[in-house]
Parts: sequence; structure tokens; C-alpha cells
Amino acid sequence: MEAEVKAAFRERPHHVERAAGFVRMEVLCPLDRPQEIWLVTHWRSGDYYRAWHRGHGYRESHRGIPKGLKLFGRETRNHEFEVVCD
Repeated sequence: MEAEVKAAFRERPHHVERAAGFVRMEVLCPLDRPQEIWLVTHWRSGDYYRAWHRGHGYRESHRGIPKGLKLFGRETRNHEFEVVCD
């Protein structure tokens, strides 16, 4: 379902962009693993991300996930990073 998932991201309603503390998002697909989609979101702080993730906006933003798509929770990881330089 790679094509459907990529199309869903391109056509998404951009709910996360309206979240407090949101900076930007990149949707990446590794060339050597095209079945994977990586999301890299940038927030002013981890607190903003956690508030969004627990809230209505997170659930609303996931309504556009293509029917039949299986998300593998064991492969889903959240990481927080320190920006060393920009």
C-alpha cells in the first residue's frame, strides 16, 4: 500500500500544522525499504508534542489513514533529539 500511503500524506488536511508548538514535518521513505514511511516532526519542545499526541488533534489527523493499512506498533518508535546545531 505504499502508493496509497504516500498519496494520503500528500493529500492530508494538515491538522498537525495548527498544533501549538509545531514547527515542521518531513515524510520520508527509505530508498532501500520502500514499504516504510518515516515521519520526522519538529516541535518547540517535547511538552508540545506530548500535548498534541494526547489530544483530539492527533486522533483527528489519523482519520485519513487508508482503509486496510496495518500499523505495526512494535516497529513504531518515538525519539526525542537535542538539536546540536542548525
